[in-house]
Amino acid sequence: MLRLVQICLRDHQYAKSLCQYLQADPTFEDCKIVCGEPAELLRENGDGVRVIDVAYLPELPKPLGNPAKTVLMTSGTVDLEQVWESGIVSILQNSESLEYVKLAILAAMLRPGKSGWPQKNRFQRP
Repeated sequence: MLRLVQICLRDHQYAKSLCQYLQADPTFEDCKIVCGEPAELLRENGDGVRVIDVAYLPELPKPLGNPAKTVLMTSGTVDLEQVWESGIVSILQNSESLEYVKLAILAAMLRPGKSGWPQKNRFQRP
């Protein structure tokens, strides 16, 4: 089964370079790497990984289905509270090397997907 990596960045040249870099890497041979526009890619993607520009964060469905599998790219300052509340744990500058972005994508792939069942608070009284 192919794993999905969706890349949606405002810097189209960087996005294209990242797609080509991942497609050439044998680590991603069992992955479908998709580059595109927000309207095409920002819908729910199951257990796949999203690499998105911070500008597209407001366009993502709320709540995020799998926020731990989202890698956020930014070129400047970020509202960390908004990012934290959305559940995203990976934030990189778009000046980072492609190798760093690859490592963030691999880490996101290894994170468990969101469970379909809400977790009960262990300390909640019955």
